[in-house]
This record gives sequence, C-alpha cells and structure tokens, in this order.
Amino acid sequence: MSSLRAVVTGGATNIGRAISEALIAQGGRVVVGQPDVSVAKPLLEKYGDRVRALTVDVGDPAQCTRFIDEAAAVWGGLDVLVNNAALVGAPAMASLEALDAASFQRLVGVNLGGVLFCSQAAARHMRAQKRGVIIHISSINAIRPQRGAMLYAAAKAAVSSLAQSMGKELAADGIRVVAVAPGDIRVDTSESLILEMSRRGVVSDVANQTPLGPGVPSDVAQVVAFLCSDQARFVTGTTWLVDGGLLA
Repeated sequence: MSSLRAVVTGGATNIGRAISEALIAQGGRVVVGQPDVSVAKPLLEKYGDRVRALTVDVGDPAQCTRFIDEAAAVWGGLDVLVNNAALVGAPAMASLEALDAASFQRLVGVNLGGVLFCSQAAARHMRAQKRGVIIHISSINAIRPQRGAMLYAAAKAAVSSLAQSMGKELAADGIRVVAVAPGDIRVDTSESLILEMSRRGVVSDVANQTPLGPGVPSDVAQVVAFLCSDQARFVTGTTWLVDGGLLA
C-alpha cells in the first residue's frame, strides 16, 4: 500500500477523516473532497504533502466528474475511491408525511448520485491501469431502517445494491467494489442528532442498543483500510457490517 493513491469524499471530518488517516498510516496519499475545504486545514497541517483538499459538492454530477479527474491528476493516477460524503443527521430525517420534493432531490442527489457519479468517473481511471478499489460507505439503515429517516435508509440500501452491481460489472477490469455499513458510530454530531430526534418525537432504533457499545470512527476506518489492501483481494460485490453486533 506504500504507493496507494486515494480519494475520500467527505474525507476531512468524522468517519471520513478517520478513513483518510488510516490510509495515510499505511503509506497512502489522499485527496479529500469537501464543499468547504477549510475544514481540511487540520489534516493538511498534520500530514503536509500526503494530503490535498479539493472542493466538491457530490450532489452535482458535473462536479463529481471534475473532482475525480482533478484528484487523479494530483497523484498521477487513482487506486482507491471511498464514497463517504453523505447528508446525515437532521437533513436526512423526514417522515413520509413531511418529505417534500426538494428534500428528496437533494438527499438522493448526494447520498446516491454522489456515489454513482464519483464511481463512474473513478472507474475510467482505474480501467486504464486494470486495478482499483471503490468503497461505498453504506449504513445498517440499508438493512434495518431507522424510524423517521426512510429516504436516508432507502438511499443507503441502494448504495449497498450498487456495490453488488458494480462489483460484478467491474471485476473484469480488476476493480473491486465493497460497501461498508457502520452501526452506532459516535461522531461530533451524534449528541445533537439524538436531541433532534427527541424533539421530533422519534425514538432511535440504534442509539445505545449495540452489544459491544457505540463505536468510534476508527472502527470503520480500519475495516476500510483492510478492504483497500491486497489482503482483501478476493472481496468484492458485498456489504461488510461494522455494527458491534447490533443486527445480530
């Protein structure tokens, strides 16, 4: 993995930052994509020329293509794409009655469209070198939806389905595609989300229900780093649960 060239969307905060750091720890170089690149400043200060930050709103297909092409140009190629960026928390919450067209288009555009169009652009670069790994960050909501977040859950289910389809389609090009489904992972915004759910009268199906207790971003990041390595060369087209036994 010493020469690994990676792109992590949303790679400067929370789970995305942990993934970026795990890949760097194994000798990789990472381009992180954020709508506001100023949030990447701590990573840039810590890792110097091992990290680059580029602006992207993955809800815009044209920006996805531009971003991936620019990121590949930074390191002279692309070995790994981690589709981590997503709308989460309050922006991802909506009941059937409350869901409106604008919210639908934005959430699907980011959480599903971003995965699809970043992968499409990345696959072009990976095909040229006959190898690559694409990781989609899914969720246990893909398997057991959280009340009050039906569209988020549906989009994550679609992300896991994309891993299956892409894994089959891209195998002949030497490209592996795997989804990773985190459970109750505590990040900077976890407490505010729990409070917002309580305010809306929604009881969490996830919080404080994990047999091993809540996880941390590095729990997800270490699995992603493994899946990006040659040790996982025979893994593709599937979803790996990282949920501390929540769905057991």
